[in-house]
Amino acid sequence: MRTPRRPVSVVVPTRDRPDRLPRCLASVRAALTADDELVVVDSASVDATAVASAASAADRVVRCERPGVGRARNAGWRAAVHELVLFTDDDVVVDEGWAQALAGCLENHPEAGFVTGRIEAPGDEVPRREVALKREREQQVFDATSIGNLGHSASMGTRRDVLEAIGGFDEALGAGGRFRSAPEADFFDRILAAGWTGRYEPAAVAYHEQWRTHEELVRLDYGYGYGNGARLSKLVRSDRTRARRVAWDALWAWGLAAAWAEWRRGERPLAKAALYRVAGTGIGFARGLATPLRDGHLEVGER
Repeated sequence: MRTPRRPVSVVVPTRDRPDRLPRCLASVRAALTADDELVVVDSASVDATAVASAASAADRVVRCERPGVGRARNAGWRAAVHELVLFTDDDVVVDEGWAQALAGCLENHPEAGFVTGRIEAPGDEVPRREVALKREREQQVFDATSIGNLGHSASMGTRRDVLEAIGGFDEALGAGGRFRSAPEADFFDRILAAGWTGRYEPAAVAYHEQWRTHEELVRLDYGYGYGNGARLSKLVRSDRTRARRVAWDALWAWGLAAAWAEWRRGERPLAKAALYRVAGTGIGFARGLATPLRDGHLEVGER
């Protein structure tokens, strides 16, 4: 029997993946109670009818006519009815205790502005290059000094008051935005800067499909760097101390050192991907600096 908790709204953005969506939603629905809400946001899919049909397990489907995962997540939480808001993605399957663990963490730690969960690869799969995974088995607490992998939107929770305080996600960041990635990292930056902490709850388990080829990983890593560079351009204008920590992590630990480690392992394509990530960081940083900020969000205009 589940421990009673406050109801949650779960937001699942999706774009042109009606084949993946039903499996994701079935797992989320199994993790919810009758008082919870499941919101799917169609991020300008080409075939809206196919997405609506695949999202039959949802309580509501919200349609965005312009793409962008940040825009979709913002539309989702603004349409949601509950104070606690959880997020996952359409290529993810969650454990039955996922919502309970994330919601419980938020309720037990009101000082935390966000909580992330454990993300594994499906089954016995051991990917050569992990994409959006977080596998630690111990709880973690994050503050403004924390860098590296704090978690991902594939398994994440927050509260409406936090979202309203920081204006939600920066819609210029992430898939479909001007800058292709780092929406979560930027989201965490702004929550920590506002005075909240963050937490990692490994009891909230999700499984993220590792479906990309090596060629796709190289493009993905360039995009990771590009978005993270834009994120860094925001930090140098708001928090120089954190910006230095993030720059070291991006250019050395997650960049050149990672490329050298992959090269020594004989993983030449992955070493190449890490170098593309470094290059993307520099280009994203330069273009981010040329982009105005308003209320902590990059102003890129209509696309």
